[in-house]
Amino acid sequence: MFVVAIIAILLGIIALIVAGSNAKRRVAASGETPVGSAFRRGGNVTISRAAGWASGALLVLGVVLVIFSSFFRQDVGQANVLRDWTGNIVGYETQSGLHFKAPWVDVVTFDVRNQRAVFVTEQETGQGDNIGGSPDGPQITVQDAEGVTANIDIAIRYSLKPDSVIDIYSQYYNEENLRTRLIFNDIRSVVRSIPGQFSTIDMLTDRNAVQEAILAALEKRWEDDGIIVEDVALQEIRYGESVTAAYAAAQEAQINVQTEQAKLEAAKVSAQQKVVQAQAEADANAILNASLTDAILQQRYLDTLKELAAAGNLVVVPEGFNGLVNVAR
Repeated sequence: MFVVAIIAILLGIIALIVAGSNAKRRVAASGETPVGSAFRRGGNVTISRAAGWASGALLVLGVVLVIFSSFFRQDVGQANVLRDWTGNIVGYETQSGLHFKAPWVDVVTFDVRNQRAVFVTEQETGQGDNIGGSPDGPQITVQDAEGVTANIDIAIRYSLKPDSVIDIYSQYYNEENLRTRLIFNDIRSVVRSIPGQFSTIDMLTDRNAVQEAILAALEKRWEDDGIIVEDVALQEIRYGESVTAAYAAAQEAQINVQTEQAKLEAAKVSAQQKVVQAQAEADANAILNASLTDAILQQRYLDTLKELAAAGNLVVVPEGFNGLVNVAR
C-alpha cells in the first residue's frame, strides 16, 4: 500500500508540473495574459483545470494511503513480524488490536492458534479425512520392533509460540514453508521411528502408549523451534490380514485358556468349601460328643420322662430295661 501511495503522490506531482508547463506555453504562444487566454480559449483552460483536479486527487489519494499504511490491525491468535522495505526485521507484535508502524514497514502474519496436520488413508479425490477438511498427506507406513509392517492414520494439533515468530520467519519465511519443510517432515519421521520400540501385540493392544511416545518425541524435537504440541490422536493402526487373523486366533486361544483356568479355580474353590464344611461338621460333632457326659445324658432322660408324663402318657420302665414303652390310658 505504501508503494501505491508513493506512486499516486508522484503522479499527482507530475500532473501538476505538466499542467503548469502547458499553461505557460499557451500564454507565451498567444502573447496575452493568462486571464485573457482563459476567456478566448476556454477549451484549453478546461483541460488545464481537469489536469489540476486530477493531480490534486492523486495527491489526496497518496496522503490517505500513507496514513492507512501507518496502521495495521491484528486479530486474536495472530502474531506479526515487522519488516522494512530493505528486508530487515524491525520488530514483532503479539497483542491484538490496532497498532502503529512506519508507512514503509510491512507486516508478515502468523497464525499462532491451534492448527492441525492430518495423515490418513489415501482417499478418492474430493473426499476429506474423518475429522473434516482435507488430509495433509497419506497414511504413514511403519515397522514395529518385530519387523512387521503396518499403516498408521494420525492427526496432530499444534500451535506456535508468539515470541518465536521472528526465528520462524528468519528460517522459513512463512507458515506454508514451516509446514512443508519442518512440521510435515518431522511428523512422518517420528511416526516411523516410534513403532520400532513396540512389539506387534503392544501396537495392537496398547495404542495409548504408542500415542504418548509419539507426543513426547515431537515435543522434544520441536522444543527449540517455537512449536507447541497440543495433542496427538492416533486414529488407526492397520496391519495386514494375516497379522490380524493370527492375532485374533491368539486372542481366542488366550480367552479359552483364561476360561479353563477360571473353571479350575471355581472347582478348587468348591472343593475347598466342601472340605471346610465337612471339617466344621466333624468339629461340631466332636464338640457335641465331648459334651455328652453321663450326668447330662441322665438329666436328658429324666426330662424326656417328664415331657411324656405331662402329655398324659403312662411310662413304665422295668428295672434293668434300657428302652421305653408307651402305654396308652
